Amino acid sequence: MPEGYYERESIVHLDGSPVFQNALDRAIEDEVADYVAKKGSEKHGEAGKLSVVRFAPLCPIDWYAERYDRMVGLLERKSPREPMGAHKNVLLNVRKWLALTMGATGLGVPAIFVVRWNDGNVRWLPLSRIDASKHRIGGCKRIVKSAADIEPVIEVPVDSMRVL
Repeated sequence: MPEGYYERESIVHLDGSPVFQNALDRAIEDEVADYVAKKGSEKHGEAGKLSVVRFAPLCPIDWYAERYDRMVGLLERKSPREPMGAHKNVLLNVRKWLALTMGATGLGVPAIFVVRWNDGNVRWLPLSRIDASKHRIGGCKRIVKSAADIEPVIEVPVDSMRVL
């Protein structure tokens, strides 16, 4: 984890549940959502504009996308605070992979994993292309926000991801 991550202030919801993002995280998420919406709208014109909408704060899935007043996809976003070449894999936790898989199946829409590195590179991969057999225990070196900071993760090869 980059410098400063382990010094994050703990934030809790009114009901006592840990909140997993701070103001900087939300700003980065908003930037990525705007970029995805812009790229997803390019071929469809104003009438087919893609909207990327945030799920509620404690939802395991970050975003959903809609076009023509219909949900068209689920999105999980990750924003490593390192440049794209820092690691050969990016981690998707199994808990989020399961939520995306169940959500995509239940809602009948595709799910994608979007990664934006701190150098501005943005890549994505359909959830259906992620090999969940490539998993291990990973995450932080110590718990920062919640017990889920150390959990089963899927290693997604960066070179398997598509440029957005």
